Amino acid sequence: MDKVFTIGIFGGTKSGKTILGESILFKTGMITRMGDVNQGNTTFDFDEEEKTRLISINLSVGYVKKGNNILYFIDVPGYIDFVGEQISAIEASDIAILNISITEGIEVGTEKIWEMINRKNLPTIIFVNKLDLPEINYKKIIDEIFNFFGNKIILINYPIFKGEKFNGVENIFSENLNNEFGNYFQRSMDTIAELDDSIMEKYLESGKLEEGEITKFLKKGIIERKVIPVLFGSGLNQIGIEELVNFIISFAPSTDELPALKCKDINGNEIEIERNGKQPFTGIIFKTIFDPFSGRLSYIKVLSGKLSSNSQFLNSSKGIKERVGQLYKMQGRKQEPVEVAYPGEIVTVAKLNSQTFDTICDLNTNVIFEKPHIPEGAVSYSIAPKIKGTEDKLGNAIGRIVEEDLTIRIFRDEETGETIISGMGDLHIDITVNKFKNKFSVEVEKGIPKIAYKETITTTANAEGKYKRQTGGRGQYGHCFIKIEPLPRGAGFEFVDQIVGGAIPRNFIPSVEKGVREAMKKGFLANYPIVDIRVILYDGSYHVVDSSDIAFQIAGSMALQKAVSQANPILLEPIVNVEIRVPSDFVGDVIGTINSKRGKVLDMISSSNYQIIKSQVPLAEMSNYTNELRSITSGKGVYSMEFSHYEEVPSHIAAKIIEQRKKEKEEAKV
Repeated sequence: MDKVFTIGIFGGTKSGKTILGESILFKTGMITRMGDVNQGNTTFDFDEEEKTRLISINLSVGYVKKGNNILYFIDVPGYIDFVGEQISAIEASDIAILNISITEGIEVGTEKIWEMINRKNLPTIIFVNKLDLPEINYKKIIDEIFNFFGNKIILINYPIFKGEKFNGVENIFSENLNNEFGNYFQRSMDTIAELDDSIMEKYLESGKLEEGEITKFLKKGIIERKVIPVLFGSGLNQIGIEELVNFIISFAPSTDELPALKCKDINGNEIEIERNGKQPFTGIIFKTIFDPFSGRLSYIKVLSGKLSSNSQFLNSSKGIKERVGQLYKMQGRKQEPVEVAYPGEIVTVAKLNSQTFDTICDLNTNVIFEKPHIPEGAVSYSIAPKIKGTEDKLGNAIGRIVEEDLTIRIFRDEETGETIISGMGDLHIDITVNKFKNKFSVEVEKGIPKIAYKETITTTANAEGKYKRQTGGRGQYGHCFIKIEPLPRGAGFEFVDQIVGGAIPRNFIPSVEKGVREAMKKGFLANYPIVDIRVILYDGSYHVVDSSDIAFQIAGSMALQKAVSQANPILLEPIVNVEIRVPSDFVGDVIGTINSKRGKVLDMISSSNYQIIKSQVPLAEMSNYTNELRSITSGKGVYSMEFSHYEEVPSHIAAKIIEQRKKEKEEAKV
């Protein structure tokens, strides 16, 4: 059977990943002409939004046939907003090419994606791209790579120039080694020597290694992630591309050479599965898209065994059987039918019910692979249909969009009554909003979401609630005494029944609680829900004829309103954890923005040329922070955000919020 290599092309935005992939396809004869990102005709960037914005938004897959080898390449968006696509690509890749632009070096996006590659333990090759650009300093990049990745780096080749023009690459083990690369060669030899005691001994004795000895241990070092090979080239001018492909085939691990996969059986026991065709079939769905012609299209990575067209499998994540139709290999958007897919191969199939990151397997093999963590969105907006009567259409589109992109969350905020869309950044949200119109033919309006404030109390208070109504015939009577106490932040609500002696019949006590809960929803200060209180029902009275469920509900509601008014009520606001990654030069400015937003810096961590600033900031202060951070860091800063807890709003700000809510209420009446 052919050797299968599955390679994700990762790197920062605008680092040349798509053109690198295009160049590989062209140089190996898989496509007949070289596409251009600026002309919107590349194999990998075929979405209309990608063509318009000139950036990759979705991962896409292509393949190369060379001899008895098949290499699958996944072109992965570099922009941090599309981390969902990056996660999917990490799950589908066996090898990572970390593409680094000679002009940008190791960017913040490169660091973030490297952390993900590291967590997944993917064998990695670095490709330094764009060496054909003028006035480059390749030595600076090499030093940066050695400093960042440490003693794992091995230079495989180095750039050669004719005058100022990049002319090709030379094997660093060549007898014609340029003296200026001698130091890098020596450092690479030191790293290789450490791979095995026998070559270390020889290296210490003679001070050199033969190329045959080096190649013998190189693949093992890459598989064990003890070495990271570095190659140079230009995707745009196809320089160094043949050397990269040949290096992958010779020294990168094919799927069957990788360690066994860890998963769990039906009883939750950890087991291992070898990645070969003799094992039962297992695989994962790593991406779902809705194609206007094919409908739902699932991207499948075969992990073990084989998957055949027109067969069945078990979705062990859902416990359902699925029937498979025709399998396809993808060359960008072009579908090519195949009958069987083996370990490492990537295929698509239409009209499955399975979802992204579901485990699929042979009908008699019930195993589950762990799903990756999906980060919370950092940016939120409210959305509403532009045209009345399209709500059903919008609902259908929402379901499909959140299936396609797990980092998009769309939900109804019960406290504000708005439909909220959360994503990884403003660009992510804008593209998703466009998707509603362009892909699902429903337009939405985007707005700034209301902040979900809450109310609570700070002291204890007692109050009486008495509802008595006599209008002829049977009346209404409900009467209760309650005590309220503050609870710790986040504790929620407790209702304590301390009625003794039948002061209130047992069947009316739930009615009091229901009335209390209804009053809590309406709030006291500004109609925000009341939280973190204990309500103790300790006394009351009733009338044999006139008492009723509704009367005790009203009495409970009245009692709570009175009690809260006496318990020093305050307004609470959501606080979010914000992690900001910026170059060291901008740390002072960024901390200044945190302080100006009533935030607190909790920690700072150094990471190469970057600083990670961990802080907590009121959510109300974080609107438009994406643009603000981009402005003060020249586009080099990124941040993520997740909910942490609620805290008291400062009194002067609370007064403005309460006044605004009263004004809105008055305007609503008019």
